[in-house]
Amino acid sequence: MIRLISIELLKLKPARYFWILLVLFFVILVGIPIGTYALGSWITNNVMPDESPLKDIIPFYDFADIWQNFTFLYQYFTVLLSSLIVINVAQEFSLQTARQNVIDGMSRGEFFKGKFLLILSLAAVVSIVVFLLCLIFGLMYSPVTDTHSMFMNVEFIGAYFLHLVHDFLLAMFVALLIRRTGIGVVVLIFYGWIEQFAAALIEYAAGLPFLASILPNAATKVLIHSPFNKYALSQTFTYIRWEDMAISIAWIIILILLNRWIINRRDL
Repeated sequence: MIRLISIELLKLKPARYFWILLVLFFVILVGIPIGTYALGSWITNNVMPDESPLKDIIPFYDFADIWQNFTFLYQYFTVLLSSLIVINVAQEFSLQTARQNVIDGMSRGEFFKGKFLLILSLAAVVSIVVFLLCLIFGLMYSPVTDTHSMFMNVEFIGAYFLHLVHDFLLAMFVALLIRRTGIGVVVLIFYGWIEQFAAALIEYAAGLPFLASILPNAATKVLIHSPFNKYALSQTFTYIRWEDMAISIAWIIILILLNRWIINRRDL
């Protein structure tokens, strides 16, 4: 395991694109809560009347809400990291490093395991960073900071990790099918929109809302429902539903099997 992840890191070391996009993503992670606080402060100071009971309250950072708020927003930027996976995997074939690895003695199974370990490692690092950001901004701005309140809904970090793993495996699947960096990234970016259109047809034209909700992209997005409806006193899910978790895990297993099957069957 250590040998395989070390090989992947050696491949990434000279890859300038990887580190630039990774730094950009982490800048976005930090910039979103800072920008949200600045916007919220401007609204409360310039829009709300002085006598408003919400004058000094920015619920976005309450520990009861922060885990869902942050992870919900961050999941819309996962495409940046998924693009890294597409580029990384596709370049293995365009540069013929995958074939050279096999010639040098690495099995196809080990090649897949190396990529899967890279996906798990990247998802874990990002999840840990998001966990720390939630703690930092919560401790700075949440009105309650007792231990129980701090970790009340921390399970959303686990859901975010599953979301990352799912999207990275989907990106790997696209890269294995297309094997072209530029085309693969374009397909990945537009796939979400195409699926939304297909889901709308399935749900409203065919009358099959459940089928629309279990499409690959939809299945990972519903893990973390929008938390902001509750600020408008509308109904929303403030917890992770077991059925959404089951569908997401099922897709992860399917994508693992599909990716491994493609690597074992197709010519490197």
